[in-house]
Amino acid sequence: MTVMERFTRTENRASPWLPFPDYPSNARNFVHLDAKLLPYWHALFDVCPRLLKLDPPDGLTLFRDFMTWAYRCQLALDWTFHLSACRWLLTSRYRERIDAEDIEAMMLAAAARWAGTDDSAALGIVLGWQGSADRVFDWKPRVQRSARILPAELEELPPPPWDFAWSPLSSTAGNGFRRWLRVP
Repeated sequence: MTVMERFTRTENRASPWLPFPDYPSNARNFVHLDAKLLPYWHALFDVCPRLLKLDPPDGLTLFRDFMTWAYRCQLALDWTFHLSACRWLLTSRYRERIDAEDIEAMMLAAAARWAGTDDSAALGIVLGWQGSADRVFDWKPRVQRSARILPAELEELPPPPWDFAWSPLSSTAGNGFRRWLRVP
C-alpha cells in the first residue's frame, strides 16, 4: 500500500472535526472569546505598542490582568476606554515602567475617538492629567485646521482636579474652555 493510499483510507485519518488530537473539544468557544476580545487588544496595543515590551513576548499577562479589571469595572469601548486603561496602568504592577509618553499616547487616542464619535455642539476636546502639565487637544473634522496652533491650545488652563479630566471646547478661540469635568 502506498503512502497516498494509507492517507486516503478513512480508518487511518483523524476525524475532520478534530484536526489536532490535543486541541480542546470546545475550541469554538475559545475562538469566539478571542474574537470578542480582539477590539480591546487592538485598542490597547495598537495605540501604544510599547506596552507589549512591559510583558514580553506578547503582552498576554498584561492584557489578561487588564481585561480582568475591565470586566469588573464594566469598561465601555468608547472614548473613555484609553483613559481608563491609563488609570489601570498607573495602579498596576507595571506602573514603575510607564512613562509620560505612554500616557500621552493613550490620551491622544481618547481625544481622537471623542472627536470622531461625539455628536454634541462642541468643536473640540482638551484632556488633562495630574501627572503632567501638558494638555491634549483634538478637534472635530469640521474644524478648519491649518499648520498653526489654534488659540484655544495656547490658553492657560487650571490643573485638573482629578487624575484625568476633560472639557469640551465650544470655540477654537482662546475662550472655549469652561471647566474640567471628571472622566467617568
